[in-house]
Amino acid sequence: MIQGLLRKLSSILAVLCISITPITVSADPTNLPNAPALTPYTVEYTSEYRIGWFSFDIDATRTLEQRSDNLWRVDFDAEASIASLRETSDFVYKDNQITPVNYSYRASGMIDEPDRTLHFVADTKSIEDLEKDRKRDDHWQEGIQDNLTYMLQASIEVAKGNTEFTLPVFEKSKTKPFRFRVVGKEEIKIKAGTFDAIKIEQVRDSKKREVYAWLADAPGYPLIRLRDKKDGKLRYQIQATEVNYPLHDAERSDNSAQ
Repeated sequence: MIQGLLRKLSSILAVLCISITPITVSADPTNLPNAPALTPYTVEYTSEYRIGWFSFDIDATRTLEQRSDNLWRVDFDAEASIASLRETSDFVYKDNQITPVNYSYRASGMIDEPDRTLHFVADTKSIEDLEKDRKRDDHWQEGIQDNLTYMLQASIEVAKGNTEFTLPVFEKSKTKPFRFRVVGKEEIKIKAGTFDAIKIEQVRDSKKREVYAWLADAPGYPLIRLRDKKDGKLRYQIQATEVNYPLHDAERSDNSAQ
């Protein structure tokens, strides 16, 4: 049960996680009119998972940092009492497009899954599976994403005003189309406060499964809630509990010191 949950939590946060320029509830968007599309951050999450009458929580952390001019890294860590999981992706961000470079997946405890290490080579349009010593030349597609970067790219598409879009995602051993649709706007209340939000759906062929995310209707469109339902019943829910922005915090400190 824990194994399946951690895999799902990792995948869902990768699919529908914060991506561009997170803004807190109290932030004034007019103060950041020329903010870059990507801004370093650290976000703490809590996830509630339900199985019948039984439910429990798992904590997770997602960090985005800029390594150089166009090179970025996103990390995801999930912890439970008897298992843990970490995913890392290095990627290039240029002209509103993310291109993955290196992706790694590591699990421990009761998560019985093999390590994954992928190298994306844009020049030759190939994907190298370093754990299996295998090169995949037939899975590269224009705009390819890995299991962590594709929601970063999805939020960029929302920021550009796109209401329906599909992203090619290389997951484990093949490339799959991930489809998204903007449902509309609504006000929601969560632990962090009250938000005007944009609701998006990860479109699936099966109508029995529904996955929705709410992005704050502000520059950056940060994820503030995610819900997964099956047959109309809530399977799990994710909420951000704490958001830290190193660059914004430093700017506020400099301004208060003046």
